[in-house]
Amino acid sequence: MVADPVRRKGEFRLGLGHPVLELVATLAGRHSEPLERLSRPEDLSHWLERSKVAGGADCDHAHLVQARELREALYRLVVATREGRSPAAPDLELVNTWARRPTPSPQLDASLQVTFVGSDTCGAALAELARAAIELVTGDELHKIRNCANPTCSLMFIDHSRPGRRRWCSMERCGNRDKTARYRTRRRAGRRA
Repeated sequence: MVADPVRRKGEFRLGLGHPVLELVATLAGRHSEPLERLSRPEDLSHWLERSKVAGGADCDHAHLVQARELREALYRLVVATREGRSPAAPDLELVNTWARRPTPSPQLDASLQVTFVGSDTCGAALAELARAAIELVTGDELHKIRNCANPTCSLMFIDHSRPGRRRWCSMERCGNRDKTARYRTRRRAGRRA
């Protein structure tokens, strides 16, 4: 069973290089003790806004269930594609179904500013994420997706570093934990000597 999230500011993992990987990260601890960060419709609306996928999306419980289903299909799609395997047919069908859904249309207001108009902003945001996933697994960035080097972290990120050797989902979190652990180990070893 997935644990309830600890509600605190900044609980979403952003900065992973792609909105699909950031959606996948809304289920933390995927390989150990899962932590569901999309436990309420408001969480989904908040994530869409924070991730800049869609602002002002009014998500309901049905959207929440759909978003979780899509998230898991996207996770399996990315993992299978990275491993050179064919994705499961149900996952492909779900992603393709979402990618065919309508998205908001650009409109000009009286001051010539662009606004986006659509009937279902939350559903449209999920459609945008499905389309983004298709571009991700068929594009140039697929080979740049990395798993965090922290064995307790299940996050993936796109390595945009020049040498292509980034190891951590975030230097502030997992990278710092590793540096701190290595420092403490050296310090303990120094005391024993």
